Amino acid sequence: MLRPLLFLALLCLLVLYLRQPRSHDDDNDPSFATAPSKSFSTAPQAPALRRTVAVGDLHSDLPQTLAVLHLANVIDDDGDWSGGQDTLVQTGDIVDRGPDTIAIYNLFDKLRKQAKEVGGKVVNVYGNHEVMNLGGDLRYVTKEDYASFGGPQKRKEAWDVKTGWLGKMLYSNFNITHVHANTVFSHGDMEPEWARLGVDTLNFLAQEAIWKSNYRHAPIFQGTGPIWSRGHATEEGGEEATCRRVNRLISGHTPQYRTGKIMSICNGGYMVIDVGISKYYGGHLAALEILENGDGTETVYALYPGGKRRL
Repeated sequence: MLRPLLFLALLCLLVLYLRQPRSHDDDNDPSFATAPSKSFSTAPQAPALRRTVAVGDLHSDLPQTLAVLHLANVIDDDGDWSGGQDTLVQTGDIVDRGPDTIAIYNLFDKLRKQAKEVGGKVVNVYGNHEVMNLGGDLRYVTKEDYASFGGPQKRKEAWDVKTGWLGKMLYSNFNITHVHANTVFSHGDMEPEWARLGVDTLNFLAQEAIWKSNYRHAPIFQGTGPIWSRGHATEEGGEEATCRRVNRLISGHTPQYRTGKIMSICNGGYMVIDVGISKYYGGHLAALEILENGDGTETVYALYPGGKRRL
């Protein structure tokens, strides 16, 4: 009983710390130069089985973000990287609907640097809400979010990919899709016309459109593109068609808030990990874990507060 209460108290203190406003001054922005709060050993370690974990849409809810990363065993009670050589993939939509945009982006930037020091990796994928904010579509921004930036004008400046501290952070570290081993990660579904282009081309097209501020007309940002398409995630009877065209695809975007569980079809070939983590979608906690077994096979689990389930 004491351990859960202690963790809850530490979590509350960490949330209060991360929510404190910070100064961001272009190239002198501390988000680009924040030193880890503790030292991380880089001494050689015995080879470990590769582990990849993925979490879905977070929608500006810091307490739930910390809780799901702790569930995934990639942060400690201080909010620092504890995943060793693990890979963490977040499938987009960090922003909108809540107040904690700055705190969560700064958290991932810190974890990215800490993980790299010990051979781990943090991967961020653009969601449709990242692209909406970069393009000036602010319909889901809350008044608390505006206030955390110091007002609408300062928020607009921060999101500029050429001059703003947050825009530059996203442009330097985010991609529209990511491939790890046999798994493709994207925010939305990957329609065949996009999948056949390959990851490098997709990422190039997205970055080019963002740099040119071509958010409204770039085909990759339209309805069938990988940040918007829901494919068969919500269609009844679509499983057979989906299974014919995927190896393993992991996406967010389509909230499974009614069940709070990861959706898995095609014998684990297609999984939707947006379970409604943010309290604005029900506050469900779940993460996906992929373990490489050392013999060329992989085992996939859904991680929940009550335990993990093989998918």
